[in-house]
Amino acid sequence: MTVFSVYYLAAIALAVADWRGRLARWRIATPRWECSWWAAILLIGYVAQLAILYASAQHRPWPIALLAPVPPHADLLAIGMLLLGTVQVWALVGLYRSGQSRATIVAGTAVMLALSLAAPVFANADAYAYVGNGVLGLAAYAPPAVPFGGELAFVNARWGVPLPAATYGPLWLAIARVLVLAPGLAAKLIAFRVLGAGAFVAMLLLLRPAGVPRRVVGIVALNPAFAWQFVADAHNDALALAMAVAAAAMIRRFPAAACGAIVAAALVKLPYAVAALPVLAALRGYRRYAAAAGTVLAALAFSWLAGGEAYAHALLSYARASRLEDALHLLAALLALAVVAAALAGWRRLRAAVWLIPMLGAYTAPWYAAWSVPYALARRRVLAYLAIWFPLVCAIAEPSLTRPWTLFFVVPVVVLTSL
Repeated sequence: MTVFSVYYLAAIALAVADWRGRLARWRIATPRWECSWWAAILLIGYVAQLAILYASAQHRPWPIALLAPVPPHADLLAIGMLLLGTVQVWALVGLYRSGQSRATIVAGTAVMLALSLAAPVFANADAYAYVGNGVLGLAAYAPPAVPFGGELAFVNARWGVPLPAATYGPLWLAIARVLVLAPGLAAKLIAFRVLGAGAFVAMLLLLRPAGVPRRVVGIVALNPAFAWQFVADAHNDALALAMAVAAAAMIRRFPAAACGAIVAAALVKLPYAVAALPVLAALRGYRRYAAAAGTVLAALAFSWLAGGEAYAHALLSYARASRLEDALHLLAALLALAVVAAALAGWRRLRAAVWLIPMLGAYTAPWYAAWSVPYALARRRVLAYLAIWFPLVCAIAEPSLTRPWTLFFVVPVVVLTSL
């Protein structure tokens, strides 16, 4: 039994419990504080998280550090991040219930984004891979066994020679190709953060046109986990997510443009060709199914035309694991397809399905929870559930923070107390 099996089992158990009406509705008590108090708690907690990560990082002779694969005092680091994640869940519940001030939300979001852009550490090395992908362009689907020179040697130090074949779409490689024009490795990494910040702001601006209530927008905007994963760590899901939310905002008036936005999201990360399909449930009758089929086929066709056999091989050969893990992964992925299909048909949407949809990838990671946002957009309670619990999920499942006891004790406890 390997690492990800725990997550697959947890997601399946929660989704089945929700389907059967047995998912617990936790009543989290919060005082009636003003919005500014909750914003301050969230910001202070985020600063504490960044400080803890920096204290445990491998320091380099240039401005950005990378969290060590097994950082010093790893158990204390994990405990600290779990406690802060729990406090953030509590504060997000309080913020959700408060009479939110637009000025406070905007100011707090601006501060959180500034902190993320200036964060002196990456907890995850994906941004280093993005730099390598950008330098190689389409050759990233079959990287040559040639190391980079100069500062870019840090990319090889983390990812090896040759780099792992890219599993991102051709649109992402084109964008990365532009971003790596920034001079020096630190500037290249910051460029990916700037893109993440811009995509996150665009998503926030599109949530209201997509029909999301203002107080739910508030807990997404002031959510430390979104800022951490999509700006500080610069995961490219932010760009695909902004495109998917744009599709939701356009679907009723401009359905063709909405389908185009979903295709574009899939050309950043292919799973969005499926994960974003619930947006099309706003169309009536056969139109939604025709649009879904056309969108998936277009995403696959453009991906093949740009990436060809090398891209297909990279996707199919990535992250192979044990037989048990592969079997559980397949089961979770099939259930994810089922809940996406049910949402497309206009059927009931489950809160806990947001933990299944990330299983559409070759493996799972906490930032993949963003793949569930298109599913959750049409139901306020589902999106609020995802946003509120996202900080704790990130603290538990972030690969650089994972410890044996978080896998085999914390995850089961969280699941069992949710049933």
